[in-house]
Amino acid sequence: MRSARVRDLIGRAGMTAYFTFGATLKAMSVLAMLSQPETSALWALDLAANVASLGFLLLIVATTVTRLPPKSSADGIEPRVSALIGCFALVTLIALPRAEIPELLRAVANGITLVGSALCGWCVWSLGRSFSIMAQARRLVTTGPYRLARHPLYACEAIILGGIILRNPTWPALVIAAIGLGFQYRRILNEERVLRATFPEYTSYAERVPMLGMPRALLEQR
Repeated sequence: MRSARVRDLIGRAGMTAYFTFGATLKAMSVLAMLSQPETSALWALDLAANVASLGFLLLIVATTVTRLPPKSSADGIEPRVSALIGCFALVTLIALPRAEIPELLRAVANGITLVGSALCGWCVWSLGRSFSIMAQARRLVTTGPYRLARHPLYACEAIILGGIILRNPTWPALVIAAIGLGFQYRRILNEERVLRATFPEYTSYAERVPMLGMPRALLEQR
């Protein structure tokens, strides 16, 4: 039990440091934008998207620091590797140099990022102290967006990912995004196993609610 608490403390410290770093980069981007003399509608949308992304990262930091101790965790190294790569891929994209794109595409990309960040914030807020990066079970959340999907945070992160790719359509970004999506799906499968094993009521919940808010027959084919 003590070793599990130590591992959770180390993991919490590592995640807090990493997302604080990502939030710092995003905050620097916001400050750089505010120092510019531009005040166009496109600039305002770009600023709103960056502020929303910053808020999402800060919310992750807050919920990581205050999260509940896990009741159970996935066994083995693969769930941990999948969680780390799937999670870090999205934050890594923030640090990539941006390409020059047409203003219309930039506006669409920022709009998508803004919507995705707001939805992700809703998901993390609903999870509260149950939020976790690793495949762990703390408390079964079935309210808010979790009434519509069992894993809405991943779906909303995919929306952000789409906005980031449109904003920076380069080969490094596309490769990182593809890798991240693959490992995100592995995270979903690992979390499903942990939640089913920990919460007996999860089976009935899964029968009522689709995995990602889309037809189960399409998404849950193995």
